[in-house]
Amino acid sequence: MSGVSVAWFKETSLETGEWIWGTLQGAFNEKQTFGQIIVDAAIGMIPLVGDVTAVRDLIAVSMGLAKEPKKRESVTEWVFLVILLFALIPVIGGVIKGVGRLALRVTTKAAENVETLGDVIKFLNRIGEGDAVKWLNKLNVVEYQAQLIEKMSDFCNTMITAINQILKARVGRMLPEKWQADLLRVRDGFVALQQLAARMIPQALKELDAKLRVLQALVYKGEIHTIATGTGRAEVRREAEAYLIERPLREAPKQGTRYPSVHAEERYKKRLRLKYSKAGYPDLFARLPEKSPAFGAKLVYANIASFSGEITAKSARDMGGSTIYRAFGNPTELAPNGSWAAGGFWGYQKVPSSAEEWRQLSAVLDEWNGNGFLVVLHLPEDLATRMPGSNAWHGNIAEQFGNEIPAQYLQGGGEQVIINLDETLKTELNRIGEQVKATGLATSVEINGVKAEFYSTNWQDANGVHGYSKSEGIDPPYATTTRELHDDELRSKVTDRGILNAARIEHQMTTGSEQ
Repeated sequence: MSGVSVAWFKETSLETGEWIWGTLQGAFNEKQTFGQIIVDAAIGMIPLVGDVTAVRDLIAVSMGLAKEPKKRESVTEWVFLVILLFALIPVIGGVIKGVGRLALRVTTKAAENVETLGDVIKFLNRIGEGDAVKWLNKLNVVEYQAQLIEKMSDFCNTMITAINQILKARVGRMLPEKWQADLLRVRDGFVALQQLAARMIPQALKELDAKLRVLQALVYKGEIHTIATGTGRAEVRREAEAYLIERPLREAPKQGTRYPSVHAEERYKKRLRLKYSKAGYPDLFARLPEKSPAFGAKLVYANIASFSGEITAKSARDMGGSTIYRAFGNPTELAPNGSWAAGGFWGYQKVPSSAEEWRQLSAVLDEWNGNGFLVVLHLPEDLATRMPGSNAWHGNIAEQFGNEIPAQYLQGGGEQVIINLDETLKTELNRIGEQVKATGLATSVEINGVKAEFYSTNWQDANGVHGYSKSEGIDPPYATTTRELHDDELRSKVTDRGILNAARIEHQMTTGSEQ
């Protein structure tokens, strides 16, 4: 799809406005995010240097950082962002971007690194002519630091301008309040990224340089191919070549957009109280406003922020016949306070069958709960008669970012209720829960029609495992691969061959001609 300039948003006619509105509706439906509309608005404003895929990827990845305050401090995230920024540097940037994406595959395993080195050299052989090994060994990405910081600043200005244009347009003013708030959040995120660039880009370049140094320290064993060119024509001898295989990023992993918290900032107090204050229901404002990693420095009502999307009120009659559950356990190294069997938050209906399912869908951070046991309550159909005050707030669980353990991120998406259970029932559940924690023995009881099952999960991977990035290497779609040209495959070099060769002219060492 070709780029769309800011003029695309000008209110030239009713027909144009209706067409834009239709496009926005498509971008904001359940199967798409508003990201695509921002991409279409911004890409025409970014000076392209022949690599539109990299620019689209740059927008996708930077938007992920703009939306997620916690990810902005991740050097790993900035490494990939910096690699894509190289594409904005004329001539040499596209080459370094390709080498950088391949270098992301570098790990502590020597054999794999040798294979990666081979792919890098074949890629360099494909895009230009000359001594690829010598060129790679002289590559110093750190020397591009100033240019990259400048490019990042210009890029952020472009994204901020594009979003402002969307909001100022008539169609932007017609957007639902939630979508406008999302656009403002992304715009403010780019302001924050612009300010962070001078600190994070140098760190990211050091990480990338470290991976390149691993490759530079290896010895490359050449692979010469002799190619038959036909009767009466000279044979061509050349080094092995390979294409870089890049798949456009649709949605960078762990972007924090699947189940974002509802806007629970303290500044929306009046509006929130109108929506979420109801007599006889749990007080979602019982906890004073506090800081949350997902909201940066803003104070939020944590109970409300634990939900993603619509929060609905369920009466005791509605809750009758439901199944709810809680994980609890003894103190662990990561959760030193332990956890109780009964409380305000409960999982709803589907009981998790594994630690990963529980951690990810319920978004229970390691620092909150070490697990060990589950208590499952089967609420009676006549709950409203037996315990008429058992009203609840219900909704999807929001993503969570670690506070004490910043490296952890859990996506959420499961269902939860915050419920007013009878105090006598809660007291008894906690008493039995402590016995189960002490003995490890499963038990089942019935309390005023509520059937309660207590049992050990025996999950060996409940702590310190789920929601953490891998310590070495970067999985696709960040890292990339190549496809080697076959021995008898003759193809011309890529477009702008002369320009690319000029970038390596000092190492020129042609071994043959190629049609």
